[in-house]
Amino acid sequence: MERESLLDEELNGFQHTAKSPRSHPLLFDESLQRKPSVVIDDPAAVSRTVTRILEQWALSSPDIIVAFVSGTRSFTAWKNEDHRAALQKGIIKLLNATETWILDSGLDYGISRLIGNAVRNELQFRQSKREYEVYVRGYLKKRRHAILLMGVVPMSLLRGSDDETDGHDNDAAEDHPEKCDVNPSHTHFIFVKEPKQEVATAMRSQIIVELAAQVSRRRNPTFVREVQNTGVDEVSYQKGTVCHEQVPLIAVLIQGGMRALDMVHDYLKSDVPVLVIKGTGFLADILAFAYEEHKERGNNRSAMDIIRRDVSKRVARSFPGSKKDEDLTLMRNRIIDCVILGSQKEKELISVVESSEDLVDLDNYFLPAVFAARSRATNILKEQVRSDFLLTMKLNKPGIADSKILGRDEEQIFQVDNDLFEKALMWKGREKFVERFMEEDFALHRFLSHSRLLNLFRHAEDNDFFVNVVWHQVPRRYFEHTIEETFVTKDLNRIIEKLSGFSNFLSMHDLSSNYLGIFVTDEYDAERKAMNALMVWAVLMGRFQLAKTLWKFCEDPIPMALFVSALARGLAQHSRSTDTSVADRVSAQGREFSTMAIDVLDMSYKESNARTFDLLNQKFPDFNDRTPIKAAYISRNKYFLAHEACQIWLNRLWEGGLEITDSWNSRIPEEFKLVVSALLVFPIYFWIRYPAKNFVKDFSWVEHDKVDSGSINETTRLGYENVGQRDKNDLFHIDSLFDREGVDNTERKLKVLAELEGKNKSTRFRHSLKHAAPEAPASSSGSNLFINRNLPLWKKVYYLWSAPRTKFWIFQLFYWIYLAVFSVVVILPTCNDLGLDVIILIWTLFNVLEIALRTVYQIHHGFPVSLFRRGVEITFITGFVLLVAIFKTYFNFIRPLYTRSLMAFGLLYMYYRMVSVFFPMNSILGPMVYRIKRMITVDFLSFVRLALPFIVANMFVLQSVMYPDLPFSIETWRKGFYRAFFTLFIAFLGEIEYTPRCEAVRLRNETANKCWIGDYENYTCPTLGVMTYLLNIQYWIIMRLILVVLLNALFAATMIKVKEDSEFIYRYQRYRTVLDFASRSALPPPFSFLSYSFDWVIVCCVKTQGLGKQKEKILVGPRTVKLLENHAPAKRSYESYSYWMGLTKEYYRRKEREERAKNIAQDQVSRFKGLADDQKAIRGSLARLSDKLKQLEKASLVYFEEIKHNMSRKGHAKEGTLNQLSRLSPYPGTGIKRFLIPDHKVSWDTELSDYKPPSYCRDTYDFPVAERHYVDPEFTSRPRKDPAFWCWNATAVVGGKKIDRRTVAPPTDTEAGQVQYALDHRGLPRNIVGRTGLADRGNLCMYGPNLCVQVVLTRFRDDALRFLVAKTSTYPNLPSLFPSVSTCCRCLSIYWSVGSRATPFFRAKHLASAIVSTLRGSWWSLCLPFQTVP
Repeated sequence: MERESLLDEELNGFQHTAKSPRSHPLLFDESLQRKPSVVIDDPAAVSRTVTRILEQWALSSPDIIVAFVSGTRSFTAWKNEDHRAALQKGIIKLLNATETWILDSGLDYGISRLIGNAVRNELQFRQSKREYEVYVRGYLKKRRHAILLMGVVPMSLLRGSDDETDGHDNDAAEDHPEKCDVNPSHTHFIFVKEPKQEVATAMRSQIIVELAAQVSRRRNPTFVREVQNTGVDEVSYQKGTVCHEQVPLIAVLIQGGMRALDMVHDYLKSDVPVLVIKGTGFLADILAFAYEEHKERGNNRSAMDIIRRDVSKRVARSFPGSKKDEDLTLMRNRIIDCVILGSQKEKELISVVESSEDLVDLDNYFLPAVFAARSRATNILKEQVRSDFLLTMKLNKPGIADSKILGRDEEQIFQVDNDLFEKALMWKGREKFVERFMEEDFALHRFLSHSRLLNLFRHAEDNDFFVNVVWHQVPRRYFEHTIEETFVTKDLNRIIEKLSGFSNFLSMHDLSSNYLGIFVTDEYDAERKAMNALMVWAVLMGRFQLAKTLWKFCEDPIPMALFVSALARGLAQHSRSTDTSVADRVSAQGREFSTMAIDVLDMSYKESNARTFDLLNQKFPDFNDRTPIKAAYISRNKYFLAHEACQIWLNRLWEGGLEITDSWNSRIPEEFKLVVSALLVFPIYFWIRYPAKNFVKDFSWVEHDKVDSGSINETTRLGYENVGQRDKNDLFHIDSLFDREGVDNTERKLKVLAELEGKNKSTRFRHSLKHAAPEAPASSSGSNLFINRNLPLWKKVYYLWSAPRTKFWIFQLFYWIYLAVFSVVVILPTCNDLGLDVIILIWTLFNVLEIALRTVYQIHHGFPVSLFRRGVEITFITGFVLLVAIFKTYFNFIRPLYTRSLMAFGLLYMYYRMVSVFFPMNSILGPMVYRIKRMITVDFLSFVRLALPFIVANMFVLQSVMYPDLPFSIETWRKGFYRAFFTLFIAFLGEIEYTPRCEAVRLRNETANKCWIGDYENYTCPTLGVMTYLLNIQYWIIMRLILVVLLNALFAATMIKVKEDSEFIYRYQRYRTVLDFASRSALPPPFSFLSYSFDWVIVCCVKTQGLGKQKEKILVGPRTVKLLENHAPAKRSYESYSYWMGLTKEYYRRKEREERAKNIAQDQVSRFKGLADDQKAIRGSLARLSDKLKQLEKASLVYFEEIKHNMSRKGHAKEGTLNQLSRLSPYPGTGIKRFLIPDHKVSWDTELSDYKPPSYCRDTYDFPVAERHYVDPEFTSRPRKDPAFWCWNATAVVGGKKIDRRTVAPPTDTEAGQVQYALDHRGLPRNIVGRTGLADRGNLCMYGPNLCVQVVLTRFRDDALRFLVAKTSTYPNLPSLFPSVSTCCRCLSIYWSVGSRATPFFRAKHLASAIVSTLRGSWWSLCLPFQTVP
């Protein structure tokens, strides 16, 4: 198949070919020319164009539409590439799970390129997989979901487009002016031709919303009519806000800018849910932050003001390229509008998810976002609920289906139909949905017919297991990949029988009849047959998890689990030759089902052992009328048979209803008592007891023809003698001795007992019917528990000889006698009397006859028999007898030694046969026999295969080197084999030694005979030399030191390996032995012909109408077989079914508790991690709250300080307040806020641990030119090279400039001399007055002291105090002069100097004018024009 055609099929659309390259001038690639595309240039034509698209492009109906929104001009790299890869995997997973349409900008840039690359890789993978399937299978397994990746492309951003944008896009990164091409991986294109970006963006969102609305209307017209009939307002219906919910539309925001914000706003106005991926940056992070803050803070005015302020900061920080404040304000307001639109009363249109590796499960976020945006009006729409549930089932989200769909279905309008159930079965991994359907009492018999079962085999998802493992078992193949109807009508039962041993398990006629309502028996039976068919389908498809889910609702869980275990075992055996890994996996599943059956049996046994033995005695018609024990044996389920209940049942059968007393001497073995009682008869009276509960029908006072035999025979069912005291004290214990089917059956049994009371005068039944039920247990514990006096002697002897345990020891006794006679015959001389030989041959023939008749009888009664093994045994023994007879007859022609050897081999076989017949019943020898068998059949055979090449090779090599001149004859072969094989046991050291006999004949002249190779004239002497020694040494090392040691190691490993398993094998084989002896005749060979002759006479009498069928049933066959056939009635009550189904569910609940108990450590670790994450989040919240509290505290302190300072100005402040003006914020001339310092923390003597004031140094070039020479450079951690420059508390001359860093502060009372200021941790001077909340020199020229003179000129005028100030741009200041400026000092000194140069002041105004003119001089550029103020 060509690649192009395959890709076209995957691209979901017809093959569109343009008429010429000019038809799509923007698609330069020829492959893009063939893709469907359309151009829309009119907003009014959107609806009409979308209708044409859906009609002409022939698109498949989607299940969900995803629109990705991102920046169209900038796309930054992801912070974590693993998150990007997870998003791509999540998109592909969604495309493969369901029919999904993905829409984006279609550009070969940003998120569109990311999605396009993922789609391209997926298409390449699909192409290679399809080619592989065609090459290997010759056909395509199934068609995957088509991929539709549609680009809604703004043409103004395309390279080669004539459209120009209307200016810079306000998108996230206005730094990407280049235009882009379309992405080649997109399948469809819709080009929007509109130069205005705002209009083009609105058209793109309008196209996507209209596309989803029209697809929904076309997909389900019934839904449209339902919407119109349910009261949904017409406006919502027309604009698509309700109709597009049938096909969910969801927008995904990743990064993005202004244009993406416009699209999100349009989507929210159309009630389209928006999923914001937080952590990708830009708009996505801002919108996520705003939405989360809005949910946390609420919708009050103060909260919205805080959100607006924070959003403004984030917008300014995320989009630094936006130069206009109006753009940022517009973006902030639009984000707030989106938040308000997304948080509605009944639904939430915005969902936020963190960017992480969990994006690989993108559908986990899509569905909750879609359902969170649904209004309550959709909960009453039946078609909408069904569509939503089907979508969750396609995506396999049972939890979301329960919580978001069924949990909101208050009207209970959702109903499970056959179509949904069939999809849940065919789609892999939908076990949770199947379980939910079954819990709703879904009727399987109304769902499953033979045609639907055939459809399940044909169209099930992932049928590789069925094709590779099961399909090869079909006798004929109709086609390579087509399953015809004859598969389910004929071949399916053959496959089941071949794999599990159950014949005619399914009936297609019954299935279809029950499906049509024509019940073959009743509705319960129809439901059970449908469940059986589904279980078979699940197992044959390899869907074992689904089989476990269905098994939970089986009416017969234990037989079904055993059946599945047998079926899985057969599948594992047949698949081991092709794929061992598949075989191991299937075998493990079979063992798991076996364990499930054992666990349920154990639960029942502990709760009510009466019900357990009821089950073990029950024959199930659906399973070939087999009991669970028999089914377990046929399926080789040794673990089930090893259960305590099964072993009790087996012991009951083994004992034959008898009990051996402990009278006389307890040291006498029970086996001895049993054998002596059987042979001598009279010990029966004191060694053998016959419990009444096992022999009720044999009471001498019971008339069988007038009593319901079925009711009485049920009391002899196996296992009831082990009913616990708890069950015996039950009010309905009488019923527990029968079938425990409920009160109705109990009443019926009480009526039977009432009838017995009227016919029997015994005190045992003289109680009234009213007290019959509660007093029955008391009577059973009295002297009438055993019926030795009432049972005739001949019946006692008959029951004793019919017990399997008696047969076992009698048969073994006679077999030992047979072996003793046989041994004497073999050891006697050949020419003895032929009488003993004839006796042995006749006895052996009777053994063969007994085996043959027993085999026929067992097959007739459905006993598990290995026909091959019995056939080989019968053939071998018969052949032995015939050969011995022939050899004895023609002894003149046959050497007597051969006859003796033949009889010796026969005797050896008879002795070995005893090991397999009698030893498995012994609790010690039985496991040992299995271990020996395992060592021989596995380890020793493997050893022989390994050692055979060495034995054969050295047989020839050693013979040729040691005896090179020995003539070729039988003796040569004998000596070679003898030496090579028996080296395993002994070392032939004598052959490699020099002997005098051989040395006497050593050759002296080597050239005497050219054809002679050896060293001796006698060729029987071994030739010795270096080569001889080397060859013998290497062979001995390999055989004696390596292979023999390896064999011992294998034996030891096997002993350890099967140590635990051998006990189960012993119990499993014990069942076969017990049934084998239970079906044998009462008399051992050679007397067994008497028992069989009696049976033949009875049968002949029945044929001639001499006896009735009832008498034949009583007289013919062993009593133990009758015990096996006394099972509970085939028709069981609904109460019994409910009990076992409830027990199965309780088993699952117990398993869940055990799993939770096992995962406690892991859960605790997960919880600890969750707590750690929560603690981390709480710490972050507390840190943010602490910061806010600190900010609030600082703000309150600022307000408090301002209030206090204002009060100080008015004369209300306390004395001693320091640095009021120097602690005000902001710092003059800047926007720097000082570190807030309370008044009591100003002093350096008071500790302030978190004191970290901001640093500020005015740039040197901001000072006047005249003063720049005196400005200190910015201090760093590395001081200047000239240490004299930083002469703290001293003066220095540096570069001809005098630097005085002394302070002129007056000393305090405790100080003497000049005041010394301290240095901080950086080595800078600290303010001697206290903290100011700012570090470094600020607006001052120098670090440390800056001497300043403030001129205060006052005057009184008009009774008002006036003073001179410098007018600045903010507030007036007193004129300040720095004494360090020498010019300033000289200018001012003329007004205060004393001497001839002193200028007298005549009037106050002259002084003011002189000072003002001085201050206005060019030497002080900092001074602004001065004026006189009041």
